[in-house]
Amino acid sequence: MLALGVGGSALGAQSAIQSVVGSVAQRAGGRSPLGAAALKALKASRPLGARAFDPKARVIDGFVFKSWFEGDIFEDGEIPFHSQQNDFPGGEPPAPTEEIDVVVIGGGLSGLATAYELRDYNPVVFELHDIFGGNAQGGRINGSPFSLGSAYFITPDPGGELDRFYRELGLHDVIRADEMASPVEIDGEINPDIWLGMGVPKKDIPAYEAYRKLVIRMTDEYPDVPFDQPWMLELDQLSLRQHIEREMGMPVPAALAAAIQAYCYSSFTAGWEEISAMLGWNFLAAEEFGRWVLPGGNSWIADKLWEKLYPLDQIDPEHAPHLRPGRYVVDTRQQQDGRWIVTWKEPDGAYQSLLAREVVMACPKNIARMMIPGLAQEDEARYNAMRLARRAYLVANVVVNKPIPLDFYDIFLLEHPEDFPMSDGEAGAMWRYTDVLNGSFTREPGGAPLPIEPSVLTLYWPLAYEDARFTLFLGDPIQTYAEALSAKLRDTLHLVGMEESDVLEIRLARWGHAMPLARVGFVADGSAGLVRSAYHESMHFVNQDNWALPAVENAFLDAFEVAKTVRGRLG
Repeated sequence: MLALGVGGSALGAQSAIQSVVGSVAQRAGGRSPLGAAALKALKASRPLGARAFDPKARVIDGFVFKSWFEGDIFEDGEIPFHSQQNDFPGGEPPAPTEEIDVVVIGGGLSGLATAYELRDYNPVVFELHDIFGGNAQGGRINGSPFSLGSAYFITPDPGGELDRFYRELGLHDVIRADEMASPVEIDGEINPDIWLGMGVPKKDIPAYEAYRKLVIRMTDEYPDVPFDQPWMLELDQLSLRQHIEREMGMPVPAALAAAIQAYCYSSFTAGWEEISAMLGWNFLAAEEFGRWVLPGGNSWIADKLWEKLYPLDQIDPEHAPHLRPGRYVVDTRQQQDGRWIVTWKEPDGAYQSLLAREVVMACPKNIARMMIPGLAQEDEARYNAMRLARRAYLVANVVVNKPIPLDFYDIFLLEHPEDFPMSDGEAGAMWRYTDVLNGSFTREPGGAPLPIEPSVLTLYWPLAYEDARFTLFLGDPIQTYAEALSAKLRDTLHLVGMEESDVLEIRLARWGHAMPLARVGFVADGSAGLVRSAYHESMHFVNQDNWALPAVENAFLDAFEVAKTVRGRLG
């Protein structure tokens, strides 16, 4: 791949790109499918690309806020919902102009991983956003990486598929393992390890010990996917709260209950009373193996996958580029010969189509089901199962002008545990973020020093109640969220040893329906099987919502499984 900006100017790099594309065009008979605008958009689509400070930032309550959201982008007046948009001129999609083996719809971690595993087939990858990565987008500001959402992953089993995958991407050379206890803030003070009963009333220690033993037991007993043991299906029919309270056999102290709830809000955007015990333990048990953290969070993985799929010297001129950002796929319909006509909208609104032998839906199921004409009539059960409940959340990256004094990865902010919301009805009244993460926990090895090297504090604000996504686009959400965030931020800065004057800029990222609700019974009632299974044999589904879990590991494992199936079908 071309190393832009290293050993030459951006103009020189652009000339090199044009030279490569020109030589490819000559081999194709003089026709280049990539114009200057398309090249610019492709280069700008990398998940961990450079981001600039906002020259027209807004000052709100004394803090400088970027004047627009990162993450999900909604046009003025646009309602952020997806509906069937296949009202084509003449009633039919346009004739295909390309024929390919594999198309991947969705350029998040699931889609990029699937395309990487199938790279020998030169798959085309469509992404609705201008930037690849999905929830794992990130950015660099003055060289410092930050994440817009997905932050970490679990230490893999040595020699396993995930370990192989991570090594191929070079992650082992970059990660910093977080093996610290997870601290919590209570009444303005940091408790370094409440999970072991440190700094808690003596009368509550037996409950903490009972919880610790439960976590260890579940860590030892919890199996790998696909969760086909009968006892796991029984566990899926209990809420996490029901299971913990039953197994502990004693009241859960307020501080411990608040800490578990804060973890569930931050990880699932849902409370322990809502999520399945089986799916909840998928996270809680895995955490005991340690967390791996990359610069810019999991956008580092997306960026590495983007690099593997991007190289311009391998462009196939018949249907380049293979990474296609800013394209909205609206329709997938199967021909009598089994191939699929895939139709999308170009940035200018024009419809185009291609013909593919295999389709991989790597987008959320709520969107995927709207792209399949006739699905509701042909397979009503699958169509209904694909309408997953989803939750919104907001991320704030606080860019500061010096290293963060306190060495930590994630601090949960309980404030007053006895007042922490313990039900979905109370969640809507909790108008604040739940935890602060050290976005500069790990640094890239061998990075050259920069004149300004800011650090990043990342604030996670789960919106753990229904219809919260409306707050992300109605009225003036920048003002609304900035005012609420500022009221708490001063306390958070002091907690980690910083001052208000250290803040350079605050960047808000919104995700309108990013988190699938890991509801009770999702696996046991057959929904997981319906949404994962292939449709007409040659349409496949990968995404974190295959298991209603916001977990990169499950997304990758499903990507490996689908890639193996596709390879077997194509030969």
